Amino acid sequence: MGKRRMLEIVLAFLMLSLGMLMGWRALFDPTFLPRRSVPLESLTLEEFLKLSSTNLNTATLEELMELPEIGEALARRILEYRVENGGFSSVEELLEVYGIGEKRLEAVRKYVYVE
Repeated sequence: MGKRRMLEIVLAFLMLSLGMLMGWRALFDPTFLPRRSVPLESLTLEEFLKLSSTNLNTATLEELMELPEIGEALARRILEYRVENGGFSSVEELLEVYGIGEKRLEAVRKYVYVE
């Protein structure tokens, strides 16, 4: 057997061993198991709303675009406002973002919070 063939066999063995180790860990390591979900009945209204809402001070562009009546351009303006002003101190501060008026604020109000 040539040196090249022996090297290929050793590399194949190492790759197979690594794959088996990763598969074994994925099957039997408890940290790979999903966390137990918290029963909704045990949450306060405030906790539930935070779990189902978007924090204006940490939301990504994609998360903002999922809000009703918020497209990409408006989501970018929200992010720019957040950076320029050091974040939002209240949901009503969205009115300071160009393109958001009372009607649009009311459409997104129940989906956002500030922390």
